Amino acid sequence: MALATALAVGLAGCGGPIAAWRSLSGLDKNDPDPAVAPFTANIDKAETGGYPNLASVPPPPIMTSTAADRQKLAENLAAQGVSAQAPDARGVPGTPTSGPVPPPPPIPPALAASHLVTAPPPPAPEQKPTQLPTRRMDEPPVPGSLASTQQPPAIQGLPGVEAPRPPAQEGRMSAIPQPAPSNLPPAAVQSGNPQPAPPLAVLPPAQPSPEAAARPAPKLPPVATTVAALDMPVGTAALGPDTRVPIAQVIAQYQQKPQTVRIVSYAAPAVGSAEQLNSFRAALDRAQIVAKQLTDGGIPAAKIQTEAAPSSAAKPAGRIEVQTLP
Repeated sequence: MALATALAVGLAGCGGPIAAWRSLSGLDKNDPDPAVAPFTANIDKAETGGYPNLASVPPPPIMTSTAADRQKLAENLAAQGVSAQAPDARGVPGTPTSGPVPPPPPIPPALAASHLVTAPPPPAPEQKPTQLPTRRMDEPPVPGSLASTQQPPAIQGLPGVEAPRPPAQEGRMSAIPQPAPSNLPPAAVQSGNPQPAPPLAVLPPAQPSPEAAARPAPKLPPVATTVAALDMPVGTAALGPDTRVPIAQVIAQYQQKPQTVRIVSYAAPAVGSAEQLNSFRAALDRAQIVAKQLTDGGIPAAKIQTEAAPSSAAKPAGRIEVQTLP
């Protein structure tokens, strides 16, 4: 028991409790050997190295330019365009020239002689295929380098300011083409113009059929005749003394020629529906007061009709008309 405890403590001191537990339980038997594992040196170097300082990163370039810079850039582009279109020493246009073309160097005598008498080239040695060392099937391959030789790319310099681009040309609409003159005769051109609308057809008056003409004329509704007009102010419950004479005249006319008597009372205007209904009820009450006076004078109640109507400028509120119907 003491030996196991001492062994566990020793393993814990070397790699920690997790490494000790993996070693005791046998889980680390498939772990790669640090002595032959690839990239071990790179991993150790990265663990011991420091982190990059983000404050050392240069600020991004300011993508701005002044009017003088743009003018200078335009002059340089114009000069490059002129030099590109100018002919070179051979007379070939479009080749930029930076100065006088030097003469070609002289050909050495040895090269000139070999050019005249060409010796056959020696035969190339036969290349034999490289023989790889043979190994057994259960033998592992030869291990390569444990450290990687790859290096991160180095930035040569900061990106420069991008040259300004010329603005795009302003779009313009093409002119509308003029139509070709017509060679048609005047009659054909006139036929293509809008013509006035035809006159409206006048229908003859309708003639009734013989059967309809033989029928008697339809009976029209009776036309009322106003025989008296009374003024009874809105809100009063009795007739005034000036209404006795008109009522007596209506009674006397009925006695001479009995006819249906209709009493129309005009109601005062109101705003709401309930107020308008109350105004019509008050107008009917005033018409009933006149009907009672006529009934007391001898006109039968069956011959008297009462109704209410809306008032107008010609027939104000409180006006009561007594009409006779044939």
